[in-house]
Amino acid sequence: MVHNTAMEKILDVAGIIDSGKFIPGGFSIELKNGLIKSITRQNPSGKWKNCIAVPGLIQSHIHLGQTLFRGMAEEKALLPWLENRIWPYEASHTPDTLAVSVIQSLRELFSSGCTGLLDMGVLRHSEVTVDILRRSGARALIGNSLMDVGPGWITEELSWLKEEAERVSDSCGGLVTYAYVPRFALSCSDAIWEWMAEIPEGIKRTTHASESQDEISHPTIQDSRGNIHFLQSKGFTGPDTLLAHCIHLQEGELKILQESGTTAVHCPWANLRLGSGIADIPAMKSSNISVTVASDGAACNNRLDLAGDLRLAMSLASIKQSPGAISSEFWFNSASRLAALALGWKNTGRITENYSADISLIEPSNQEWEELELAEDKVRYILELPWPERILLTIAAGRTVYLNGEFPTLPSLPVKVSQARQLILDRASQIPGNPLSK
Repeated sequence: MVHNTAMEKILDVAGIIDSGKFIPGGFSIELKNGLIKSITRQNPSGKWKNCIAVPGLIQSHIHLGQTLFRGMAEEKALLPWLENRIWPYEASHTPDTLAVSVIQSLRELFSSGCTGLLDMGVLRHSEVTVDILRRSGARALIGNSLMDVGPGWITEELSWLKEEAERVSDSCGGLVTYAYVPRFALSCSDAIWEWMAEIPEGIKRTTHASESQDEISHPTIQDSRGNIHFLQSKGFTGPDTLLAHCIHLQEGELKILQESGTTAVHCPWANLRLGSGIADIPAMKSSNISVTVASDGAACNNRLDLAGDLRLAMSLASIKQSPGAISSEFWFNSASRLAALALGWKNTGRITENYSADISLIEPSNQEWEELELAEDKVRYILELPWPERILLTIAAGRTVYLNGEFPTLPSLPVKVSQARQLILDRASQIPGNPLSK
């Protein structure tokens, strides 16, 4: 049952997952002023009586601006994928096409149980993303993509990037805060890294690192003895830093991640889809490195289903070490509580009193409930359910952002998806010198 008053709800559910542990038996969860006010034992009744309450999942590495390109950048490894497709597409965004991409992304995220994210942004028009995020109710970190090395149609001078960063930062507020997002080592000059080294402690920053063998083979990275060594030399490691991928680690780089408190963000579907490799998460966990799991962009995943990414991550870890090497508790936390802490959010990622009411309700089918009773690893069983088909309700900071196929906080699309995709292709073909130009 749900009692709705202003800023107050009561959810009666069949069980909860907290700190990666499944607790069955029936609960009444009272929400007030955006927080979990109380959790009491109670036989569930009403419309949510067969649901499990889980903390809203958190995407610690995502490209909201790439969802519009789904299926339009296939059969390529990382660098040609970027240079021949993604960068021309990103350079072709208008405010309307970016809005379509962001809204479509949030629809997928909310309906698959996500309430928080770190967006890598695009070069231009990032205020559009911020505006939609603020209206949506999502908890988010957002930056404008920082690139000053590469083709002129996807890069800008340092002075422009700094001005844009200030504009985007000024547009943030509420649950949306600014993060610095240099694209990756090969697209940033020393001047950008010097700028990054001046960022005050406590402000989050992220980049791509050690993603592909071609990247690692570049003379700049080879001369530094590895991508993580390179970033350490630039002052771009530490507890406020998240590094996406971390597949091709070189000698001594696990130790750098561990000693600096840097978070490694595992993106298993993207790593396989682009042929980049398999990150050794068991080795990272054994080294006490902070690890989160994320979807990356829809253009290199084709889905924004974080539970699906966790399912793949769990299976790939079995190849790297053994099927029982990493607990399902760790995996669940890597997309909830551990992700929240990595992003600097102290009061989300759990279903417990006084935490933010960032909650999704997932309803197993009758057969799945029967199977769950004797499942050896109940959390893993729940993680491997088809979440986009099972999520009924998603609440962010007490606001309903998804309910049975509806998205009450999201605006309508400014143009149709098909029209936005065609516009991207048309504009890309008119950028002189890019691989898609006619």
